[in-house]
Parts: sequence; structure tokens; C-alpha cells
Amino acid sequence: MGKLYYLLFLLPFSVFSQPVFRKLPPKETGVSFINRIEENDSLHIFRYEYLYNGNGIGIGDFNADGKPDLFISGNTVPNKLYLNRSQESSIAFEDVTHKAKLEGNGKWATGVSVADVNGDGLPDIYVCHSGFYRKLSDKNNELFINQGVKGGVPVFKEMAVDAGLNAIGSQSTQAAFFDYDKDGDLDMFLLNHSNHTVNPFLNTREMRATPNPYFGNRLFENVGGKGKLKFQDVTQKAGIINNALNFGLSVVVADINQDGWPDLYTTSDYTEVDCYYVNNRNGTFTESLRKSFTHVSRFSMGADVADFNNDGLPDVLTLDMLPEDNHRQKLLKGPDMYDQYHLLLDSGYYHQNMRNMLHLNRGVDGAGNVRFSEIGQLAGISNTDWSWAGLMADLDNDGWKDLLITNGYLRDFTNMDFLKYTVADEQMKEAGKGNLNFKTYDLVQKMPSNKLRNYLFRNTGAPGSFGFEDVSEKWGMNELAVSNAAAFADFDGDGDLDMVISHINDPVSIYQNQTGKKGLTLRLQGINGNSQAFGAKARVYAGGAMQYAELYPVRGYQSTVTTDLHFGLGQAGTADSVMIEWPSGKTTALTNVTPGLVLLKEAEGKGSQPHTPAPMPWFRQAAAQEAGIDFVHKENDFVDFKVEVLLPYQLSRLGPALAKGDVNGDGLDDVYLGGASHQFGVLYIQKQDGTFEGAAAQPWRQNVVCEEVNALFFDADRDGDLDLYVVSGGNEFDENAPEYRDHLYLNDGKGAFREEVLALPSMRNPKQCITAADVDGDGDLDLFVGGRAVPGSFPMPARSYLLRNDSQGAQVKFTDITAGVPALLNPGMVTAAIFTDLNADKKPDLLLAGDWMPVTTFKNTGTTFENQSVDVLKDSDGMWATIEAADLDGDGDADFILGNAGLNSQYKPTQDRPVTVYYDDFDGNGVVDPICTYYIGEKSYPMFSRDEMLDQMTALKRKYTSYAGYSDATIEDVFGKDAVEKSRKVYCKELRSMVLENLGDFGFKRHALPDVAQFSRTSGIIAQDLNGDAKTDLVLLGNFSPYRVQLGPCDASVGAVLKQVAPFRFEALPPSETGVWAGGDIRSAVLLNKKRILFTVNDDQPVLLEWKK
Repeated sequence: MGKLYYLLFLLPFSVFSQPVFRKLPPKETGVSFINRIEENDSLHIFRYEYLYNGNGIGIGDFNADGKPDLFISGNTVPNKLYLNRSQESSIAFEDVTHKAKLEGNGKWATGVSVADVNGDGLPDIYVCHSGFYRKLSDKNNELFINQGVKGGVPVFKEMAVDAGLNAIGSQSTQAAFFDYDKDGDLDMFLLNHSNHTVNPFLNTREMRATPNPYFGNRLFENVGGKGKLKFQDVTQKAGIINNALNFGLSVVVADINQDGWPDLYTTSDYTEVDCYYVNNRNGTFTESLRKSFTHVSRFSMGADVADFNNDGLPDVLTLDMLPEDNHRQKLLKGPDMYDQYHLLLDSGYYHQNMRNMLHLNRGVDGAGNVRFSEIGQLAGISNTDWSWAGLMADLDNDGWKDLLITNGYLRDFTNMDFLKYTVADEQMKEAGKGNLNFKTYDLVQKMPSNKLRNYLFRNTGAPGSFGFEDVSEKWGMNELAVSNAAAFADFDGDGDLDMVISHINDPVSIYQNQTGKKGLTLRLQGINGNSQAFGAKARVYAGGAMQYAELYPVRGYQSTVTTDLHFGLGQAGTADSVMIEWPSGKTTALTNVTPGLVLLKEAEGKGSQPHTPAPMPWFRQAAAQEAGIDFVHKENDFVDFKVEVLLPYQLSRLGPALAKGDVNGDGLDDVYLGGASHQFGVLYIQKQDGTFEGAAAQPWRQNVVCEEVNALFFDADRDGDLDLYVVSGGNEFDENAPEYRDHLYLNDGKGAFREEVLALPSMRNPKQCITAADVDGDGDLDLFVGGRAVPGSFPMPARSYLLRNDSQGAQVKFTDITAGVPALLNPGMVTAAIFTDLNADKKPDLLLAGDWMPVTTFKNTGTTFENQSVDVLKDSDGMWATIEAADLDGDGDADFILGNAGLNSQYKPTQDRPVTVYYDDFDGNGVVDPICTYYIGEKSYPMFSRDEMLDQMTALKRKYTSYAGYSDATIEDVFGKDAVEKSRKVYCKELRSMVLENLGDFGFKRHALPDVAQFSRTSGIIAQDLNGDAKTDLVLLGNFSPYRVQLGPCDASVGAVLKQVAPFRFEALPPSETGVWAGGDIRSAVLLNKKRILFTVNDDQPVLLEWKK
């Protein structure tokens, strides 16, 4: 052992500390390009809003020597072409711009697209142009056609006008070449942007319907034929949206729905939403974003499409501008703007939130729409500040795609102090001089400026896992700059990917990859007018995993990456097989492929791969209306945030109630669905054919004002039939309002009900859950009813109730005995409760879970309930929503599946770093102030912006006169240490949905459910053996949308079907296999006669899942 340590000591220290990337100095690479922007009176951001958006990069083998060369566009400086002169382990380039005739027209150049436009086998260059020019003729895009090598240098001829692609007057960001009509040549999509923001509420419909060739996006069909350059604008005919609301910043081409035809994803800045164009396979597209994406980035910037989780489906990444650190978040955040958000929705815009989005492709649903789950927060990549290029590629050759994100903006244009105070001060100063035109260069000079680091995220790489680790500094990405465009290629030919990143006012950075592992590089050669095989798909099988990539090199932001498809092989060493699907439909198959460069030709491909039919899904999904359940839950217009300004989410949107039971004794499950406030519930009776019809009498209509959040069928009067208890909750009414009374309806044995008004105590506070058991052993069913939150005083828990059944014959009465069981009076904001015997003494104990409270057990002693504080449940404080009991390991006792809020949020609590709500009347105005804090980095900060805090407590205006003054404030800084220590507190330390394994005698073991179960809140759980293997499987349903605008909806779940493969070990099945596509805000679910699942959706109609297996 001593010898081993000695040998390790002799190894160079750099072996252990060498980062993955080394930034190369310009003197070494020969690349000294600087995208310099010098502001002055005529060139500044108030004149041209996209002044700091940067330039573009293009990678291509322009001189056909097998090495990737580098082209860089310039905003105010000439373009540059650098030929790759790298030798062995060095990276070096030669500037040949002048000889190649590529300096450009001297106007503002933006995006770069490299493609063989004329099909002659040589890569050409298309350069977009934008900028602040009054003459339309000053904005012309350029198409440089490669004329071949002369004197050792490729020479280009500008031919945009000849080709019909000059797009005169357009404000262009990026072009993407692709064969959208599959006729064998390359067509072009042109991404443009408007040159001025508009009022999103003024003439929106008219503007959206009015074409604009300069600002709207355009599609050009290649109609030139073999060897000819001629493109024709087919924008309108093809269904491309083309209006002045557009602020296009990125376009990515990919076969997103995997039907064999290229689709498009375009991002848009500001209020106009991104577009997802599905190729209709007939020369037209259908914009389908709302059918596939539940929400998107607010200020969408760079984008990429790649299969990051190795499931064979292309995922979508979009970037935004939410900072990682608290300081910058608080500097840039204003009010929550609930009204504006919903006014935008009412005006035809869509759900948008300011953060990076990672949309996981879940496959194609039963209606033929590809569906996505947005999991950027769970993946850990949502907050990277003002982000531009996002590129997914395997940078460490471990077989999983990592992520590069460039970051920066020359001036903090959205700094709230600047917008609210500096601008106003200057305006007043100039107005005093009689000058009302205050948007001057002097004002620009007062705008803050910060250089920021870029981000590298390592894919943590495991099947069923979706996480990334920030390895920026560890991998050598620690440069501070204002970065925009980026691209990757293997410049030195050593089998790994190097990177090039462009900055504003700093030299381009070239990062050499030093990973030391060699990957597999596929170089594809196409046929006819698509010589580079754009649209080809590669699947590489190695180490028991499959990697998928598609060849479309315009990715990220204003850039073109290498056309070589790169695959790391990890520990596998070789690829078991490689399958290429060519654009023509031909295929090429290889086996036992070693790392290195492999050249493949479409002309040598074989016949097309036979289509494998999809397996029959486990469930058939349909609106419950098909079965006669025509109930549609309809929320009222109450907005909790208008009353309780600092609520993290609305408490008035927790319905509808759902209960099942055989109310007429025919052996079939009937259902009750409860209404929102001012909507009555409905009882549906199931018929022998499986359909339902409304019961003849609906006595609950007289209680229409109540918010019905839960319900339970149970035998209240021991007459052998099921009676109905309906729980009233919500947050619309004042404390102690009669609208919070619960209601008990007695069954006549035939399914006809009447309310027993005097059976229940008053109970005038919001409640959430109910469970029944014979607590005192007298033969009838007693009740526990869990209280939620005191109206107007979140997070103060409303009291809960233990109701003893004191019914005698026809006189039904429940007595509130909670005062004698003080442990159950205020256990927390209870959302789920279940009576169960936890210590085998034949007495029902009580298991509770709730919002901002731990999972808690109470032992039934026979005379009272005692809190059993067990270690395994310590620090289990969460945002629990539901509990389901099932014997998961077959040992004869009940285990428990608990639904929680999930991990896909800004909150990242642990036991030592909880999310905390401090609540007290901090400003002495008689109102409870709930201050939610959570950790960002090493400190816990209030989640609220300065504007939000001042909305609640105006007295703080005197303390925090600026956003900068508030930007580093902890809650102790805001209120003082003594006030904070005296305040009451609730915590959240655990957000994972999980299983509690019952070990007996109040002993438990926690088992976290798979990542798919953590995508969103879980509110409905069905435990059932779904595949006949004698193991209990799980169906989890959920989502929760009424969060604050800054948090956004939690809606990534489409339902999770978890197959139990071993005791307490579950495997998530893809929705395409199960047929479960359960979107929307699901509140609860029931299993009907072991054949069908019925689940309710807030503010929508219920859905049925019919079990086929």
C-alpha cells in the first residue's frame, strides 16, 4: 500500500486537477476577433433595442481538408474566416477573410448559417443582417456561395439577390436551411424580429393577423432545381405566422414528433409566444405550441433541440434571463403582475415565465400531439441570468449530453433602480431645462454594466434521472465576459468537442477539450441537393444505452455547429451498433464500431427500415362526458392575492371534491363531484353498461355557495347504506363565515339523499380532508376532518375536528370532542388523513400530512390520541397533498404512498436548509404578514421582490428606498433579529413524493419515488396491480397551477405510471406505453369497480382512464 501511495505521489498533480477545458490565448490560436461595439449619441440601446444581442458563429469545412473551419460575423466590424491549421494537440487558425472575399457589406451582421445551399458539395455561408437603419436598402442579408479552393483558400461569391434570399429591409436574426418538403434540396426558414415594442393589449388580434415581411418570420422554398439558385417566398401559403409582434431570437429544426418530417421551434422575446410548427407533410405547417407545451419562457432567447436523457425523443431547451443569485434577482424583479399576466392570457397570449425551460419530450398522445413536461427547475438549469446560446452535447464523452449556456448583457437594461429612478430623475432634470427628449447617450452611460460567467452543466447521466450538475469552474469555465454566440466542433481532431464563444468587446474564446477520452464521430455525406444529409438521424447503441441525434447544425443562438455527429461512449469502449436513417428513407447499419471518425454515405444506404407498430397502451383515456358524467368544474373569479398579497399560491382553487360509493346497492360504484363556490355538485349513478346518469334528486344544490373540496361516502347512521359527507373549504370568505359549514346527507337506501342539518357541529372554518373509522370501538364510524388555513392569516392553520358519532336510531348526531384530544386541535394545515392501525392493537390510529407540516402519526390509546414523534418522520415537513394506503410488500400491513409538491420548483429545501414562512404582524397593522424565505446559495432570503414586500408593508418604503438597498437583505435585516425570533414559523424540508414502508409499531422507512414522480405536485394516487404480476403498481396524478406569477404553474405531469419491480422499487413507464396523458390541475382520483380510474380536474371536466390490460 505504501508503494501505491508513493507512485500516486509521483504522478503530476495536473492529472487530478486538470479541468476539462483550457481557454486558449489568441496568440496561440490566431483568432483575435473582437465583436466591438462603441456606443455614441447615434448608436445606443434607446435607438436600437437589440444593440447588445451579439454576432454569430459558423462552423464548416470550407476548404474540404477534413477540418472544421471558423466563420464569425461582426456587428460593427468586418466578418472573419479562419481556416483550421491545427496540428496534433494544438488548435490554430489562419485568417483568410480578405482572400476569401467574406468581409461582408459592412452592415450589422447577426446570425450565421452554414449549409451547402446549391448542392455542389461545398458549404456556403448565409449571413443575416439587422440594425438601426432608416433605409430598407441598408438591411440586406448575404449569401456567400463557395466557389472552391483557389490558391489554398476557399473563395466565395455573394449571390443573395440572385437566389432571392437577400430579404431586403428585414430585421433578421438567423436562417435555417432544411428540406421541409422532402424534395431533395434545401429550403430556408428566416427568423426576423420587430424593431420596436408594441402595446400588447392594443389591436392585438389585428396585428397578429397582419403580415409583415420585415419583422415577421418567413419561409422560402427552393425552386431552382439541380445546380440553380432560386428561392420563392411561401410564408403565407405554408402557414407560417408573419406579423410585427414577433421578436425572433432562435430557430431550431428537428423532427420533434418523430413522424419523419422536419418541424420547427422558434423563440420570441417579450409578450409574443414561441412557435412550434408541425410539418403537415404537404408543404404546410400547423402552429401547435398550445397542444404540446404547457408553458414557455417569457423572454425566450437561445434554443436547442436534442435528446438529453437518451430515450430516443428530441427534447427542447429555451433560455431566458432569471439570475442565479439573490442580489441580481432582487435588482431585476419588480411586482408579481398577476393582473397583467391574466390580461395577456385573455388577449390571446400564452403562459410564459421568466426562466430557462427544459421541455422533456414524452411522446405522441392519443390525439396525435407530441407532449412535453417542462422540468428545467428539477434539472437545475433554470437560472443562468441573461442567457443566449444553449447547446446540448456530450462534452466529457461519458455517453450523456451536457449543456453549455452563454450569458451576459452589456448593460443591465432591466435594472429596476435604473428603470424606476435613474430614468425618472433624468427626465425631471431635462424637463426642467425644457428638454423632454431624455433618452440620450448620457442616460445610457448611467446604466449599470456587469460581466458574468458562462455555465457548463454536466449531465449526471442515469436512466430515469434528469439532473445536471453545475461544473462551470471545475471544467474551466470561469471567464467573466458579455457572451452571446457559441458553437462546438472537434477542432484538433482528438475525438472530443472543443468550443468557441463570442463576446462583446472581448476577444473570441476558444476552449480546447482535454477530457482525454475519444468519442465516436459520424461524418455523413448526402445525395442530390442535400449533400450534407441535413435531417439524417443516428442511433448509437453502447453500454446498454441508446443515444439519438439528428443532423441540423443551426442550434443555440445565431450560430451553426459542426455537421459531424458526436457520441461519447463512456465505459463501453465500442458501440455495439450504429443505425443511420437517411433523409431519403434509406438506412445504414454498422456493428462493433470503435471510437474515431467514421465516414458514411447516403448513396450506399440500404432500403428503409420496416415500421414497428406501437404496442397497445394499458389505458384508454377519454373525457368522462363520454360515459355520461357531464360535470364541468368552474372556478369563480375570486383572486386570493388581492386579499393576501404575499400568499405563495391561491387556497381558493383546491376543488373539486370527488367521492365514490355504491349508493343504491346494485354493486356498481357511483360518484359525487363537488362544485366550486356558487356551483352545485352532482351525484352520478352508474348503470349496468358502465355509463352514468345524474341522480333524480340533488339536494346539495341548496348549498351552492360553499366551496366543496372533499367528500366521503360512509354509513353515518348504521342503516347499511352509504351516506354523504361534503367538506367545505376554500379561502373566499371571512373567518367564521357560514359558507365554511360542512354538510351531511343521509341516504334512504335507494340512492336518494336528504340533508341532516343538525347532525354536525357548526365548524365555520376552511377544511380540506376527511377520514372515517370506529375510533371508540362502539360499532359506528367516527370522523376526523382536517382544517386548512385561517382566511386572511396564512399560514395559520384552521382548527381540525375529531367528531364522535353519537347517533341513536334515526337521530344522527356527531359531537366535536377535539377539545379533549388537544393533539388534534391544530396539527397543521392538514390536506390528507387516514385512519389505520399502526401498532396491531386493533385500534385505528391516525396518519396526517399537510401543507408546511410534517407527516405525523397519532396513537389511539382508547381514550385519546397521542402524537408519536418517530425519528424517520422528523424533518418531513413538506407540501403534502394526499395519502394512499396499500400493502406494497405483501407483508399484511398497509404501507403509505404520499403525494408532495415535487422537485420541479425554485424551492430546493433540505433538512438543514428549509423553506421557511415566518409569520406575525411585523408592521403592527393588525394583519398577519407571511414572509416566505428560501436558500439561494449559502443564505436564506425572502422570496419576494421589493415591490411585493412594499405592497404588503408600506412602512418599509422608508427603509428600502432603492432596489439595490434591498437586494442583499435577509429577513433579519428587514425586521430585526428579535422580531424574527419571536415570530411563528412553518417549514418545508421535503418536497419529494414518496412511500413510507410500514415496519410496525409506528416504525417507517422512507423510499423516494422515481424522478418522474417529482415533476409536479401529486394529488391523486391509485394503487393497483396493473400488469398481473402480483405486485402493486402506482398511478400518480397531479399538477398545481395557482402559484404566484413569478413561480409559475407546476404542470409538468402527464400522469406517472410506476411499475413495481421489487418491494418499494418502482420503474416509470413512458406514457406512450401506458396511454396515460393526464394533464391539467388534477385534484383527486378514484378507482371504479377495479376497471376504470376517474380523476377530477380543477376548472375543467373530469377524465376517465379505462384499464385495458
